[in-house]
Order: sequence, then C-alpha cells, then structure tokens
Amino acid sequence: MLPSHDLFAGTPGAVRVRITSHRYLPTYLLHVRMDATDVLVPAIAAGANEEVALSLTMPQRGLCPAPSIHVSSCFPVNFFVRSCRFDLQQSLLVFPRPIATQLPAQETPSLGSAEHQVARSGGEGDLRSIENYRAGDPPKSIHWKLSARHQELKTKQMNHQAEETRILDPELFDGSLEERLGRCAYLINRCFSQNCAVGLNIAGRHIAPRSGRIQRLRLLKELALYE
Repeated sequence: MLPSHDLFAGTPGAVRVRITSHRYLPTYLLHVRMDATDVLVPAIAAGANEEVALSLTMPQRGLCPAPSIHVSSCFPVNFFVRSCRFDLQQSLLVFPRPIATQLPAQETPSLGSAEHQVARSGGEGDLRSIENYRAGDPPKSIHWKLSARHQELKTKQMNHQAEETRILDPELFDGSLEERLGRCAYLINRCFSQNCAVGLNIAGRHIAPRSGRIQRLRLLKELALYE
C-alpha cells in the first residue's frame, strides 16, 4: 500500500492498494474496503495486477499504523460471501493538518543577500559544494570524475538566487503545539507553491533553506515526527 499523495492529519487523502490475482485463476467481483471506502473490482485476469485507490483520513500526525483492509467476493453465486481481513504490517507518515495563517511578524524574507542564495543541483551559478547524489538531482549536475574516484555518484551544488527565502520556526506562532505545527505545514505548502526556498528551525536544529519537492517533504517530515 502506498499513499497516492501526501497525507495530512484530519484531511481526506488516498492510498493505492495493489491486488494480485491467482497465478492460474482470474478473480471476479472483488470488494476492497478500508474504513468507510468500498471499491468494486469487476475482474482481474489470472496472474495480473490491479491497483485501486481508497479514500483515507488519518486522525493524527506522525508515523501511524496503516488501517486494516477487508476483501470480499460473492462470486460465483450470491449464496454466500467469502471474505478476509489483512492487517498490514506497515506505517504511514502523516503530516500535521494545515492551518491557514500568515507569516509571523518576526519572520521576514531576506532578499538579495548572500543568505538569500540557496544551493541547487545543476543550473547556473558558482559552485558551492559537492554532495552525494540524491533522488531527483538532474543528471547534468553529476560530477563524473569524483563519482568514479569515490565509486558513488556525486553532484555539484550551485549557488542559485531564489526569488524569496523563508525560515520558519514553530515557536514563533501562537497556539498549542498541534496548531503551531499545522501553521508551519500550511506555510511550507504555500511557500513551495510560490517557488520560495524554505528552511526550518526546529528542536534546536537549523535546516538551511532550499527549494524543490525533496526539501518540502523533508520539512513536513520534521513537523510530522516532532515531539
């Protein structure tokens, strides 16, 4: 089971479930249910796979156990229903519920300064550092000579002038812990949709501002697991 997209607490989301039919026998009239969602799969050919999307709303943030999945079928005749329950040994990462808010008065963007420059793989700019390859880095940023020497992929991180830089800190918001984390989650989503570079001060640690989906997921994960 995989999340179809990011899961936020108290917010309708979805997960994908892959069903594999028997190697030699097709499957018919299969009901797949999780919580209040029931999806009918009319038929799956022998040995084939079928993915279904199931709606899911997780009540709280954090690393949460995946709910059970109930599978049933009335085929070949509707005299009785065969069913089984699958208790998945899997956890889902759930981000804080976003709460619409404005940037706190203490947080202001820094424009045009050295601090405003962020590292980005590839692209134009001055070389800032050489780092280990991460999923999503463009192939053109790979430093092939160093990669061959170290026997692992290395990428060039270049200074890039971002449009805006934001440093968020849950302690700068009012409200309970969950409200503060939810406000941070909302601003992270909003800032990244506006192509801002975003960093985070949390639990005494500073995460430097970067742009891109990988950075967004990293910041949301920090909020989800914060205690």
